[in-house]
Amino acid sequence: MATRLPAAAARASQRSDALAQSRRWLRTGYSSSRSMNFSAGNAPLPLEVLERAQKEFVNWAGRGVSVLEMGYRTDNFREVMADAEEKFRRLQEIPDDFEVHFLNGGATLQFAAVPMNLLGKPGRWNTSHYKTANYVRSGHWSEKARDEARMYCHVHEVCKDPQDLYFGMPDPKDWEFEQNAVYCHFTAADTRQGFEFQQFPFEVVPKGQWVVCDASANLGSKPWDWEKYDVVYAAAHKNFSTSGVCYTMIRKNLITEDVLPGTPTMCNWNRFQTAPDKVWTVPVTFSVWLGKLTCEWMLERGGLPAFEDLAIRRSSLLYDTIDNSNGFYNTFVTDPLYRSRMQVVFTIRDGMGKNEALVSKFLEETDAMGWLDVRSHPLGIPSDAIRITMYNPQPMEAIEVVREFLHDFQRRHE
Repeated sequence: MATRLPAAAARASQRSDALAQSRRWLRTGYSSSRSMNFSAGNAPLPLEVLERAQKEFVNWAGRGVSVLEMGYRTDNFREVMADAEEKFRRLQEIPDDFEVHFLNGGATLQFAAVPMNLLGKPGRWNTSHYKTANYVRSGHWSEKARDEARMYCHVHEVCKDPQDLYFGMPDPKDWEFEQNAVYCHFTAADTRQGFEFQQFPFEVVPKGQWVVCDASANLGSKPWDWEKYDVVYAAAHKNFSTSGVCYTMIRKNLITEDVLPGTPTMCNWNRFQTAPDKVWTVPVTFSVWLGKLTCEWMLERGGLPAFEDLAIRRSSLLYDTIDNSNGFYNTFVTDPLYRSRMQVVFTIRDGMGKNEALVSKFLEETDAMGWLDVRSHPLGIPSDAIRITMYNPQPMEAIEVVREFLHDFQRRHE
């Protein structure tokens, strides 16, 4: 008579077998010792970068000091910061009329810093609330930016979806702007529902308004036309490094002393710009350095054109699989102009009733295989959804594993 394993041991054995199956699907070139990490942040980093960081962690550049213990006024630290900026500028092809800052606090702190710095001193009624900014709504993160800006000015919402879903956008010619606004803010890619502007309609933004972009989700995934932007900021922990730093690119003429009264030092661009080496207080040194290593890794592999090609191939592989599943899988964003290359978010059939149970089963099986963070951020619909995140370091082989599992799951449950 066979001995029955205790329930916990049985589940552990099932999880181990499922994980082994997942790893057997991995092709040569993708380390089978690594988790299948689809987190939207902190996101997976290149194994080569992590191993280099490990090797140099204790003894940076053979100088007997770790990056984590450098004084921020030392020559060693200045060398790290200068090299990090040079590599980042070269990768992104940032022109000289932009300043690059590695600011503390992630993108969320810039939600406040943007209006504080761009609105300037109070308006004619001695209050900033008589100044206006346009905020293009496209999902969860554009909402967060809007909410922060509302503390400092009047926010005019462009393209507001009454259902708050943002699975599509109206025709740009129908967008309604506040003509007297100081700037127009948009979020390049919203991770929640798998939304990304493939071609933002700059031509509809009123003349004379500065264009501000939160590019946290897709910076580094394609070349940028810097002539069309005035401020671009991106949290480092999605595509380049770990948490704590926001890459912030600002036209030089927008960094002035003319900021809102009461602007905190950590939000004051001019305070950092005029400090020695643009360092007012201790930066998140490790995150800056790790991002530098990632930029070098990306440059060695062909730079932005190569990573744009990779982003297209990864996302196309999943979209083609979903679109050819005879309705078994469905994305929420269907227009190619707004489908994200960084996150593919989808459900099973309509995601309701028995299909909701299948979504839960899908998430349970991927969790048992050791896949990380596949459950989507709540979309504002009754059921859960599935999200596969593919930031710049995500290898093609991992997405091929996802495709094979999609085929297998559909075969077993169709």
